[in-house]
Amino acid sequence: MNDTGKTFLFATIAIEAHTSNALPFARRLIERGHTVLWYAGRAFRDRIEATGATFFPYVDAPDFSGHDLLTYFPQFEGRTGARVIGAVFDEVFIGHAPQRVSDLRRITAAHRVDAMLTEGLSFGVGFVSELEGIPWATFGDGPLPYADPDTPPFGPALAPMRGPLGRLRNRVITAVMGRLVFGRAERTYRRIRSDLGLPPHPGPGMGTAASPFLHLQGCTPSFEYPRRGLPPSVHWIGALKPDHRTDWTPPSWWDDLPRPVIHVTQGSLRPDLTELTVPALRALADEPVRVVVTTGGASITEVERVYGGPLPANTIVTPWIPYDMLLPKVDVFVTNGGYTGVTLALSHGVPIVQAGTTEEKSEIGARIHWLGVGLRLGKTHPAPDELRHAVRRILDEPAFHAKALAVQAEMAIHDAANEAADLLELMARTKTRNASR
Repeated sequence: MNDTGKTFLFATIAIEAHTSNALPFARRLIERGHTVLWYAGRAFRDRIEATGATFFPYVDAPDFSGHDLLTYFPQFEGRTGARVIGAVFDEVFIGHAPQRVSDLRRITAAHRVDAMLTEGLSFGVGFVSELEGIPWATFGDGPLPYADPDTPPFGPALAPMRGPLGRLRNRVITAVMGRLVFGRAERTYRRIRSDLGLPPHPGPGMGTAASPFLHLQGCTPSFEYPRRGLPPSVHWIGALKPDHRTDWTPPSWWDDLPRPVIHVTQGSLRPDLTELTVPALRALADEPVRVVVTTGGASITEVERVYGGPLPANTIVTPWIPYDMLLPKVDVFVTNGGYTGVTLALSHGVPIVQAGTTEEKSEIGARIHWLGVGLRLGKTHPAPDELRHAVRRILDEPAFHAKALAVQAEMAIHDAANEAADLLELMARTKTRNASR
């Protein structure tokens, strides 16, 4: 480490995208002579250490990395909608904060830490900031977590409504959501603050999902609802793109993909292939398209077993392909609506068919629909006929592609990893909130 090098402590929730999205941030900081300590689930150790960061495992906090989350948390099986979001915040994101604080303070006691970074779901990092006086930042790989009178609250997947009636609707629904959906999570947040000896927080605990020092939002304003009063701590950094993998060899079919290409994925959190993968294969089996399916782990044999026989002749199935290399070849992105995948697709100007109502998927689908960059189907298990019709519409109606290209143009000016490193360096150097370059 050089004389001006700082020490950054990353802390990420034990979920694939929420950890892997920060890998380029760590690389840039380390390339600039800084030290990165990283508190994460053990399943991510190899990838974290490959950046040059020093890995610290969960000790007191439950480590659910590398597990099927619905097996690890069976209480959430089969539940969808806003209420399950509230339960997950109460029991996991906020509920595990005391254990995270214990783990993190063990690290800060042994190492001088100049600044911290988290993805916003690892509640506890903000508590450590208050307890230790260390500035902290968040990065946004989900819908922007800032309330605004003109913006519908997170949870019910509502579109913006202009004027006094819209503001009244937002105010009423925010109050209802705060009481009925996030009420238990708010009480848990207040109790943990008290247990840690911290004074009462002036606003809702859910509002601390974004740091008041620095928030790095992984998109641009064109893929968010308009807001009038964003604080200067919010910085748009464009899509959170992964670094290119030098150890990946393109398959034999890579340079000979007939267009149009339809990319199908249901992300890393949803292993049930009957939700989207199998319906999409049935929907597109006889269409004049090439279907490229990434499973996130399941083999071709497993997909064939769930499909009930040999796969359609127009289909390619693979566990994984670097998104940033595949998307330039893609004409339609069929997804359950994970934020990172959606924003990466838009950074390449690819319109979207979204099916998914679990986790935050309905909120992302609402943005896709409202902005006109694709179609949302509003269900986790869409019928093949619905998927086929949606893909045909995207291919046949140029407006979807035009809207996606407009988002791509806005994102093209950003380099998320380097911009994040610039801003993190600034925060670590000044130790102040809302510092400007």
